[in-house]
Amino acid sequence: MILHLNLLHLVLVLGAMVSVQLVLREIRRRTMRRWKLFVPPLVAVAVAMILILFQLAARQPAWWFGALFALGLVVGALRGATMLLDVDHTWRLVRPTSRRALLWVSLIIPVAVGLEIGGALAGPPGDPWRLVATLAAVLAAGLLAGRALALAYRLFGAPHVDLR
Repeated sequence: MILHLNLLHLVLVLGAMVSVQLVLREIRRRTMRRWKLFVPPLVAVAVAMILILFQLAARQPAWWFGALFALGLVVGALRGATMLLDVDHTWRLVRPTSRRALLWVSLIIPVAVGLEIGGALAGPPGDPWRLVATLAAVLAAGLLAGRALALAYRLFGAPHVDLR
């Protein structure tokens, strides 16, 4: 442990970078395979779980994280249910047409990781920032997961559009 940082902080930084990189392809409005829609939420949930573990070790109430994740799931599912979606069933390709909200939600993850690392470096005065970072990351992970679940449900019933 160097300066109150450990290897999990390095994993958090890598996870935040991967999360943003994965979302950039979708934001650029490129056609992609269906499974690639579900990788960013998995990475975001993994980052949020590591942050939750830090907070549970600091004896924070666990229900805060569950409540925010559930709120994120509901709002993300509403977003995924209302967005336009182009699906090519022949080649199993998809192109979501609404991307602006995804950019802002995906940027919450690296900001939360930065706040976590800054709070860890600050020591005990940084604990409130670490809690805020964890709550923000959990909400963002819930938003991404809810959106992905709604899109997964909609993929099979969407009309065919030739994307090749």
